[in-house]
Amino acid sequence: MKRRLQWLGWLCACALAVPVAEATETQLWISDSPADYAKAETRGAVVGPDGVIRLGPSAASSNAESLTVIWSIAILRDGSVALGGDGGRIDRWTESGGVRPWVKLGAGQVLTLAADGDGLLAGTGPLGVVYRISASGDTSRFASTGQRYVWGLVPTGKGQWLAATGTQGRLMRIASGGKVTTVLDTDESNLVSLIADGKGGGYAGGDSRGRIFHVDGDGRASTVFDAAEDEIRALASGPGGSLYAAGLSASATKEDDERVQPVKSAISGSRAVVYQIVRDTSATQLWTSPHPFVFALAAVPATGDREAGVVAATGNRAGLFMLSRPGHSTQWLGIPQGQVTALARDARGRLYAATSNPGALWRVGPNPGERGEILSAVHDARRFARFGRVSWRGNDGGGRVEIETRSGNTDPPDTTWTSWAATRDGRSVSPAARYLQWKLALRGGNPAVDAVEVAWREQNLPPRIEEVVVAPQGIGFREGDLTPRTEPVTQSLPGGQRVEYSTSSSQQKSLRELPNWARGLRTLQWKASDPNGDDLSYQIDLRSESGEEWTTLEKDVTSTSFTWDTNSLPDGRYRLRIRASDAPGNPVGEARMAEGFSEPFTIDNTAPGVGALEVSGKPGAIAVEGRAEDGQSILTRLEIAVDDGEWRILSPEGGLADSRALTFRVQLPDVTAGEHSVAVRAVDLAGNSTTRAARVKVPRGR
Repeated sequence: MKRRLQWLGWLCACALAVPVAEATETQLWISDSPADYAKAETRGAVVGPDGVIRLGPSAASSNAESLTVIWSIAILRDGSVALGGDGGRIDRWTESGGVRPWVKLGAGQVLTLAADGDGLLAGTGPLGVVYRISASGDTSRFASTGQRYVWGLVPTGKGQWLAATGTQGRLMRIASGGKVTTVLDTDESNLVSLIADGKGGGYAGGDSRGRIFHVDGDGRASTVFDAAEDEIRALASGPGGSLYAAGLSASATKEDDERVQPVKSAISGSRAVVYQIVRDTSATQLWTSPHPFVFALAAVPATGDREAGVVAATGNRAGLFMLSRPGHSTQWLGIPQGQVTALARDARGRLYAATSNPGALWRVGPNPGERGEILSAVHDARRFARFGRVSWRGNDGGGRVEIETRSGNTDPPDTTWTSWAATRDGRSVSPAARYLQWKLALRGGNPAVDAVEVAWREQNLPPRIEEVVVAPQGIGFREGDLTPRTEPVTQSLPGGQRVEYSTSSSQQKSLRELPNWARGLRTLQWKASDPNGDDLSYQIDLRSESGEEWTTLEKDVTSTSFTWDTNSLPDGRYRLRIRASDAPGNPVGEARMAEGFSEPFTIDNTAPGVGALEVSGKPGAIAVEGRAEDGQSILTRLEIAVDDGEWRILSPEGGLADSRALTFRVQLPDVTAGEHSVAVRAVDLAGNSTTRAARVKVPRGR
């Protein structure tokens, strides 16, 4: 008959490793979809909507050393590019000189720039002033809006301008002489985007209600679109009078120390959506960005084999994405800066993209590049790994496709990473590490790379055993129904008994004698883990502290708790060894092993003895004295009973049950005259018990 037992005593808490099946098998890191390249760096190479990598528009950059944040750019009549940013600074880029400081205004930030003849206008914050800058760099105050920020400026003809302002969400008209009037007062906190409608009016987008407003040349206002998102960060004109709009569910900017800053950490779950809106007809969700913010939009006309569309500038992974129709996006650029915060196109079709954190100016196109490069995101193998075959699928199209790798143990890569190295015989030569990157270069022709594959495999590391605990002998078991609990620990013993014991740390109760079926049962528990997440199996060995050979108690154990019957062992001191193997999850011959040892513990299955027991009767009382002794353990409890009465605690001489030998002397009062039996029971630390009884006659009182 099988028994169900429960160990009620203390067991150390044990965290079982969550198995990861076949963690050290060869795995493939495959990149073949736009999502796989969303965090890649690309320049001169584009990732199409089908995930194919091809040569794209040429790309080059110039650092803006004096600007960390660039809010706006404008193309001047001479072909140079003005960059507006923090500190009231306007830098200027030229083909021959790169980016150099040009103008410093008496304002905190230059938030918007607009070409004005040979010069430009600059909208600023936090005082809401508009400045005029001549081609020679002379500056003058053009208008004061009375608002905190001027986010957008567009000309409407006849020397007049529209200004998008905040923090009261007003669209203002600025006359040629600098006079400012409000043409639309909205419920938005800021109007952060603005484009002209080509008819003397404009479209503006807000940052708190996600609405797009139109004001015509006569000042009539209407709401064009109410987006599901809260912020319309960017607008661009589309074909046939349509609009492109970038809707953000979380604000792309924050105000800090009188300065507006791009948000560097997006709110979890935030999203950026680009819409195509045909006024009074439809609004189509064109694209959802893989990154949380879209800072700018620039319309791109159809050319040759390319459809008309819009380029979206993203953060907080700086990139450019060409969008032509719903679900159809091409990644034009992926760069290491934090955000692409402003866009502009010149008359030749070249696209200028200004970045922030740090500041730089990128030039994209219009001509195709002769060389393109894509740098993958960092692949995390979670643990040390070896890297093998590195290959690409597709065709070289008469050009060349080259691939290199590097490895390291930090994310992002730093100076401790290895240098880039070309593959050898199609295999990576980068040493084992936790992280890997690959770099793909396309040169000439018309190559098309469908996928990049990297084979890798974790280094198998040995398991760890941190603790082996043997429960004190005699911790109580009980027989019968069990209290339901999560993940009970069960085990079948060789004799057919089924043991189930709790691993909770409930308070230990005082020890009493164990029933016969529970005597000799011992339980151990251990903590074990595997760095690779492999499944583990255990072997449990036992030996005497006198130095005998190890004896195996059990093999192929998969739990981290074990109960065995010690009744066949001599009393004495023993030690347990746990041997953990990760063989179940590794190829033949590559398994690793670890050992853990318990502290010495005592096996005591011999009952104590009550060696002397003297009982004498007195009128109305019984006098009892004697001695109990155990060979291995201390005696933890003495009890006494008269006739068939309840057992009562018997206090030894000295008052403490804490020695292997105890003497006792007691007088039992209020006993009736006549024949009686007196029983004394001694219990040792292991729960073994002995009972000795004696008969006594109590005389009548005189």
